[in-house]
Amino acid sequence: MNNKLLQLAVEKVIGRSTQMYSFHHIGGGEINQSYKVITNQGVFFLKVHDLDRYPKMFEKENYALQVLAKTQTVEVTKCMGICIEEGQEFMFLEYIESAPMQANFWSLLGENLASLHMQTSRYFGFQEDNYLGSIIQLNNRISNWGQFYIKNRLLPNVRKANENQFLDAAHLRKFEKYFKIVEVLFPEEEPALVHGNLWKEHVMAGGDGNPVLCNPSAYFGHREMDIALSRSVGTFNKEFYEAYHSTYPLQEDWEVRVDFCLMYYALVNLNTYGIPYLPSVEDKLNKWVK
Repeated sequence: MNNKLLQLAVEKVIGRSTQMYSFHHIGGGEINQSYKVITNQGVFFLKVHDLDRYPKMFEKENYALQVLAKTQTVEVTKCMGICIEEGQEFMFLEYIESAPMQANFWSLLGENLASLHMQTSRYFGFQEDNYLGSIIQLNNRISNWGQFYIKNRLLPNVRKANENQFLDAAHLRKFEKYFKIVEVLFPEEEPALVHGNLWKEHVMAGGDGNPVLCNPSAYFGHREMDIALSRSVGTFNKEFYEAYHSTYPLQEDWEVRVDFCLMYYALVNLNTYGIPYLPSVEDKLNKWVK
């Protein structure tokens, strides 16, 4: 990162009188590079990416954070501001110094997530499209979850995978049968406000040791989507599921539907990382369609 460029971004977001003491690269992947920025106005977590590749990504993330925060059900990271300099988009967030988890950390997270999922809407979808990782996530409003899930989540990614030559005609024929199952599989529920990207790396212990969520891909969807992803990468303690279920019980056979929820994330991984992720998609497809 260029010092002069970063200083311009800091002054634009934090203030012209801000003095930057130091910054440290703390990670990065194919989308964002992240930094710890120390200034006389405080310490900030900074994410940076090429604007041309991911237009309005940070604006959409910030909007999702604001929507989640307004519910007063879950604690989320706070965005301090966004700016653009020399084709780079900068997002400054509060820097959270991790603390040891409180004894009731996972139970509290389960209760809070259940409360978030009780926030509802007339339709499945969201006010705008957003991102899941680097993949555009469509949020066209539909009143039926099965139809929403097919038209806004599964079908766009199946088409993209086919265009990328990861899926062939045989796969497409099986997906046509798979969609017929999905359309009628899920029990009727009101649309729930979901985090949308709830795996363990996006759960932190804040300074008080209580859970803080980051990197949402929020929308009004079926709440089993969050629960399914929480079971796929890393480990959420059993206290989380017990507390969630006691606050907002999941419907019968939800564990069977986990596999169907995870198909979306498997397709996103396939389109993001390529052919090594095809077996995950095929396993889920072949399990239910012959």
